[in-house]
Amino acid sequence: MKCRKNNIGKNQYQKEKRLRSRMRRLMIVSGWILCVAAFAAGGLIVLGVSGKYNLRKQTISYAAGTGRSMPAVAAAGIEEDWEEGQIRYQGRKYRYNEDVLTFLFMGIDKENTAETSGEYADGGQADALFLFVLNPHDETMTLIPINRSTMTDIDVYDAQGNYEDTVTAQICVQHGFGDGGRESCEYQIKAVRNLFYGIPIHGYLSVDMDVISKVVELVDGIDLEIMEDIRNGQREVILNKGEQAHLNGEQVYWYVRDRDNDVELSAENRLARQRQFLTKFIDKVKQMTKRDITVPIRIYDAVLDKSVTDITVDEVTYLAATAGGYHFDDKQVVTIPGRSVSGEENENSGYDEFYVDETALYELILTVFYEPVDEG
Repeated sequence: MKCRKNNIGKNQYQKEKRLRSRMRRLMIVSGWILCVAAFAAGGLIVLGVSGKYNLRKQTISYAAGTGRSMPAVAAAGIEEDWEEGQIRYQGRKYRYNEDVLTFLFMGIDKENTAETSGEYADGGQADALFLFVLNPHDETMTLIPINRSTMTDIDVYDAQGNYEDTVTAQICVQHGFGDGGRESCEYQIKAVRNLFYGIPIHGYLSVDMDVISKVVELVDGIDLEIMEDIRNGQREVILNKGEQAHLNGEQVYWYVRDRDNDVELSAENRLARQRQFLTKFIDKVKQMTKRDITVPIRIYDAVLDKSVTDITVDEVTYLAATAGGYHFDDKQVVTIPGRSVSGEENENSGYDEFYVDETALYELILTVFYEPVDEG
């Protein structure tokens, strides 16, 4: 009888624990819905101001020292001269746009992204890397895909998480040197910032690629033209190149995930598909949100269990109130120019590598993140 009572008590405890967990989750989601709805009605101004301040405070120190970061490209034969907060390029002055907000999206190829692994160098690779840039001056959103094979400075850590060295390697591996959670995200952000001459990144979202299926189902699928034959986990062709198709969640998952490792530079083909999908997805979410302001909240709820983010409720509230009407189309998707070396050509490692065109990257950064200074 005593054993039976103990089991009853244990079962009751487990039920209460699950109930508390569901209640906490409901409170979080309900809070987001109330925040966005209240903003639509003109309320929660203080929360929005707080979010705006939190997102922009890290911009100040970067803007003041802009010239110290950007001249690194001088090795490519470009001459610069800088003043406090300004740079000069090809005879023209530029100033960093302090109102720009930049976010890093990471799609991780390891399950349970939101759970830390407890071991280092096992945090999962960033198979998808995209910068989202919001510019309130012209009310546009820019999407910058980053090739996972981009060669850049990577910090190497040992099994205990101690820094060992900085080497040149594919940018996607940086996330793996961490716990799979916030630490891995911070490592990845550092690598991306270094590639982009230290630009501020105001927030990040890291998700397990598996959540794509759920998110796509929430928006009732995506219409697009299939760019190449797509295979599932059993290597069966499920989508044929050239067809116009309405894709469900599982189909989109394979569309953005499938990659034939036996095909040279296959990661570049996948990046093109990921770029195509995100362009369509963002446009559809924008259209749906005009009719139902809770759509972003439901998407957030869908990725909550398998995501890592530092974006807070007040910051999301501010973004929902300001960026919803920003213009975005395929012209706002910009590609980083560079040179690819296939694994077959690469005698040193045998892996695909991508080397950015430093001059072209520099000019891209000036176009997206800077504005010309009127010297008249």
